[in-house]
Amino acid sequence: MVETLPVGRFQLQQHRLELKRWAPAFLSSHKTLFTVLWIAAFASVFLWQRNIVGGGFSIFGKAGPGRPMPKTRPFALNLTDFGAVGDGVTVNTAAFERAVLAISKLGKRGGAQLNVPPGKWLTAPFNLTSHMTLFLAEDAEILGIEDERQWPLMPPLPSYGYGREHHGPRYGSLIHGQNLKDVVITGHNGTINGQGQSWWKKYRQKLLNHTRGPLVQIMWSSDIVISNITLRDSPFWTFHPYDCKNVTVRNVTILAPIFEAPNTDGIDPDSCDDVVIEDCYISVGDDAIAIKSGWDQYGISYGRPSRNILIRNLIVRSMCWRINRQRDVWWGI
Repeated sequence: MVETLPVGRFQLQQHRLELKRWAPAFLSSHKTLFTVLWIAAFASVFLWQRNIVGGGFSIFGKAGPGRPMPKTRPFALNLTDFGAVGDGVTVNTAAFERAVLAISKLGKRGGAQLNVPPGKWLTAPFNLTSHMTLFLAEDAEILGIEDERQWPLMPPLPSYGYGREHHGPRYGSLIHGQNLKDVVITGHNGTINGQGQSWWKKYRQKLLNHTRGPLVQIMWSSDIVISNITLRDSPFWTFHPYDCKNVTVRNVTILAPIFEAPNTDGIDPDSCDDVVIEDCYISVGDDAIAIKSGWDQYGISYGRPSRNILIRNLIVRSMCWRINRQRDVWWGI
């Protein structure tokens, strides 16, 4: 008599036999295994970076609409109270200047926070003041005006002697500050957008008579914090702290096209002490980070090397990554 197996047991044994034949062949194929792992890793990084760019440095994406802006100073002022209109067309330079002037009068009382609500806030360059927090709400975007005639001219940096691209004066930065203390630029991943496309085009066509300006430049200042915002499409270097002390850049996204966005360095500490740069995503058309101390005899004469700089936990996508030596002046950590 022939013993017959129940259908379920017979199918189970058949599956086991097929698995035994298939598994060694699959596992022995290193190429197949590597391909599967590579695809999984690539997908994970892609999804992570998409969340970074789309919703700040967070795996949870964007916050819900109407997220309240926290109060970080004794006083909180709203940009709209000074006549600003966030339609992307109205020029709001005067509104920013009036707001900063009001904050400057509150310095002895702990300073104030300037809230920039959702909207597109077109402006020419403006200055910050001490004991100030510039807070950009989610979906708030400060737009730099594209007409270079609205950008003020400034003397060359003393450790450079002349502009990097032209002799004589240089354009100032969209957001600027000198001789300040206790300045914070932060938010719910709002954006400061230099609208650099027109600048890059004019630079390539040699239509500019002065060196392009950075997006954010803070000079001769201390206790500076930039966090939880996006900086994008700078005309030139993106964030340039110059001869500053105690600078922190944390959870910042910096964006510019990889190609045809000349000199859009991410972060350039220049003759700075005690700097921390961490947990940032930087994708730009030149150096992600370039540590500087002026150049040539001007940098040597100025005599302020960059010191005590900590850089960690970055995602970088750029034309180059370097800690470099330029002529006679060392850039280094």
